[in-house]
Amino acid sequence: KKITFTPAYHRMSRFIESICFENKQYHLLELHQQRIDRTFKKHFPLTIPFDLASRLPDLNFDEKYKVRVLYSNEALDVEYAKYVPAKIKTLMPVETNKMSYDYKHEARGTIDKLYAQRGDADDVIIVKNGWVTDSSYANLVFWDGNKWYTPHTYLLNGVKRQLYLKYGLIGEKSISLMNIRDFEKVSLINAMLDIGEVEVEVKDILSH
Repeated sequence: KKITFTPAYHRMSRFIESICFENKQYHLLELHQQRIDRTFKKHFPLTIPFDLASRLPDLNFDEKYKVRVLYSNEALDVEYAKYVPAKIKTLMPVETNKMSYDYKHEARGTIDKLYAQRGDADDVIIVKNGWVTDSSYANLVFWDGNKWYTPHTYLLNGVKRQLYLKYGLIGEKSISLMNIRDFEKVSLINAMLDIGEVEVEVKDILSH
């Protein structure tokens, strides 16, 4: 489904919020709103950010739905669809020295190019200057047999990552490409995914 609130023409790449709707409610709206506010402050400083909650459709599903808000300072579109997690069983580290993704936007050219280097793997681990960051669409948390840790060298500080850190469910540390093998497994997390929903054993992290 797609809902358009204003004419969808855009002078620049739009920004995105992917929001989880499940059990008849939206999740983590406060954190999503905070990210929207930061995006407007940086990219549209003369425009007042929209109120996210007031722009979301009135849904009534128990199943998990992904509600995707695409916005600029000129237009806002909403799409939603039932969410089925991708099957990720293997990961391929790919290296880059020059990239940033501080704000969640449509312009994913560099990420797409890195994803294309995955070979036979299902997704990638993006490694920047030797340090582990994220996958192509999620933050990463690594299990050492005792606790989950997320790299402090993330690309995008996702809402689920922020939530887990706030409540002490994960720790944050430096994780290099060289010490990935110190861990047992890695889980992908984002607004739609909790720890454990998509996991990869470290032995299934491939190499070129």
